[in-house]
Amino acid sequence: MKKDSVDDVSVFLAVECSLGNLFSRFIINILSNKKNGTSLLEEALLSYCDINKPSLMKKLITVPIYVLLGMGRTAFGARKEEMHEFFSYPPARRGLLNVMRSIGRYGIKRPFRLASPFLVVWNYTSACNLRCRHCYQSAAKPLPNELSLEEKFAVIDQLAEYDVVALAFSGGEPLMAPDFFEAASYASGKNLYVSLATNGTLLNEETVDRLVESGVKYIEISLDAATPEIHDNFRGAAGAWNRALQGIKNAASRDELFVCVASTITRHNFGEVNALIKLARELGTERFLAFNFIPTGKAVNIKDTDLTPAMREELLEILYAQLKKGGMEVMTTAPQFARICMNNSKNTISVAHFGTGEAGDRTHMLAEFIGGCGAGRLYCAIQPDGIVTPCVYIPIEIGNLRKNNLRDIWENSVTLKALRRRDNLLDNCGKCDFRNVCGGCRARAYAYTGKLNGCDPGCIRNIAVYDKIAEKIFDR
Repeated sequence: MKKDSVDDVSVFLAVECSLGNLFSRFIINILSNKKNGTSLLEEALLSYCDINKPSLMKKLITVPIYVLLGMGRTAFGARKEEMHEFFSYPPARRGLLNVMRSIGRYGIKRPFRLASPFLVVWNYTSACNLRCRHCYQSAAKPLPNELSLEEKFAVIDQLAEYDVVALAFSGGEPLMAPDFFEAASYASGKNLYVSLATNGTLLNEETVDRLVESGVKYIEISLDAATPEIHDNFRGAAGAWNRALQGIKNAASRDELFVCVASTITRHNFGEVNALIKLARELGTERFLAFNFIPTGKAVNIKDTDLTPAMREELLEILYAQLKKGGMEVMTTAPQFARICMNNSKNTISVAHFGTGEAGDRTHMLAEFIGGCGAGRLYCAIQPDGIVTPCVYIPIEIGNLRKNNLRDIWENSVTLKALRRRDNLLDNCGKCDFRNVCGGCRARAYAYTGKLNGCDPGCIRNIAVYDKIAEKIFDR
């Protein structure tokens, strides 16, 4: 190992020991306790960024926080000015508050356990204007018991109070909900990082203007092929490709929006991946995202279109090659991408759902804590009627926001506690050297094996399990 690598490891371990010991956790718990909606930790961050000027007493109390921030800055090689700018952004401060509360409560473990979800994906409505063959939601019409606007505001209040950082509106098609913009504006006003997943067909210029005005920062637009006929067949509507393409152009024209082209990759569009990414680059988008195909909802009817492990391995290598071209982020929700990145480069790592990064050995060490499938660990999902599930692809009810508080669900759900473990995974997922940075997709494992801790049959390292499953699917 090179000297720089040794130094990186030493710094990272020093930070881990300094933050993870019982005394530091005791101090962090005191500083992160909220009183009247805020905490000393939050006030210290505002002072650190020169946003608020605390009293002399509070300055003395929050000195340990300044020390911890300095250690973190050193560990990741950031300049003080960069730290100030980063934490001047409210969602970034909320993210640090979440992490610090998590360390205070649970310490520093592999995988890292969060005191509250970093991200919540909200299937805002079941209404949709398309009939996609792979829809996990089986979306068409609104559910008869979807949350009222008042109830939606109450949910957003819970997320903000609980230090959730990001709220992703999904569906169905969220833009078909008549109160969507009111909810998005309300969430943005609560300093949540607001994003939207849409099929793109409703993104005319006026709608994009309203998204910007509502505080939406990130927009993920589905495009499943560079060939219109393939996309339209997959989405169940003629002309969908043309409308989605225009929607991408309209969104990409606004500097206020981070635009992602998202595709669910199956055998139908496997041959389109390079052309799709080329098109996404030409359209000026910032990210291409390849979704893992999960046979749930309507998608159970097209299991036979799922990629083989060998095809998925090839897909991940294609994504890595496209990522290294630069100019645009390329990522996937398939957690095996972390293995591909780490095998190809010591400087690159993929964290499913959140992106890729390059920071040498520090990134690889960080991946040991936050890498792998995020279901129940880093995020959870809300259904249109307030039902909470571990992931949009895992149809297991773990609570109901009409009856339960999100905090209680996140902290006490037996299902979520099981998902946070890596020591109980079956077959190769439990023995793999990449268990902490990957661990397999828990939604795929559940869909194919019926077990949340089952192996992910989509991985090349689980080929024997895949072969047995394929025999049933294809009646071989």
